[in-house]
Amino acid sequence: MLKAKNLSALCQIAEKAAIEAGEYIQSQFDQHYQKEQKTGGDSMASQIVTEVDYKAQEIILQHLNDNIKQYDLGVLTEEASDDASRLEKDYFWCIDPMDGTLAFTEGRTGYAVSIALVAKSGDPLIGVVYLPDLDDVYAAIKGKGLQLNNEVFKRKALDAELLQVYMDRSLLAATYFDSLKKEIQNWAEEKEKELVYQVGYGAVRNAIGVLHSASACYFKFPKDQEGGGSIWDFAATRLFFEELGLIVADSFGKQLHLNNPESSFMNKTGVLYATDSALFDFVIRLGYQFNEL
Repeated sequence: MLKAKNLSALCQIAEKAAIEAGEYIQSQFDQHYQKEQKTGGDSMASQIVTEVDYKAQEIILQHLNDNIKQYDLGVLTEEASDDASRLEKDYFWCIDPMDGTLAFTEGRTGYAVSIALVAKSGDPLIGVVYLPDLDDVYAAIKGKGLQLNNEVFKRKALDAELLQVYMDRSLLAATYFDSLKKEIQNWAEEKEKELVYQVGYGAVRNAIGVLHSASACYFKFPKDQEGGGSIWDFAATRLFFEELGLIVADSFGKQLHLNNPESSFMNKTGVLYATDSALFDFVIRLGYQFNEL
């Protein structure tokens, strides 16, 4: 079993890995690089990969390889096949070398580096996120709170009059989207909130956006089609929310499990991040109304 001092050391290594990968990513922001289509997932965002993603992954693994051997850790990373080590080892590194690749290729904000250490049980012990365009690093160890740029993260009740709804661009194409918007608008009016939609970021930046909002949510409803994000999209930010006492769950209100043996995709469960219980309950109801299972 990893001890507190081990987790502290591993978190520091993950931070260095994320920052170096992110600095490389940012150096390529307005450069020419090779893009490819990949299989898996059901949206444009999940089917694009660049040489920048692969190089960022290589940088991260160079930092982590020694401790992978030392502590016999598994690895799950977006730009490599799932070797099932996450199901065999007591802990595994869960890596998204660049979440929000589509936003990056379109020359806009919304991308991030995400690294988490997850127990075989599906619970995150370490979470690190680096935002290359802002030079911000978020880091958490289970039970130790969340830090932003090496200082204790304190939520500020900004924009209390707003209801900010973070969603993936793919949701705009859903057949039920107009009905969903109407339900959300009605709820916002009941709560006397001004409704603002935030669309086009990667999953990690969506969750970070909720962290910084007084009243906000980010959700992905369950569906049959493979996709719905993957473990690496949510592993670090789940820990952030738990450390802050905010709500993170699947779309049925159950704990967001991060090591499903059947698939790394989350489409069967969906995901939900929320700042308060009233908003959480409302989105749960929406999930039952609009999920595609």
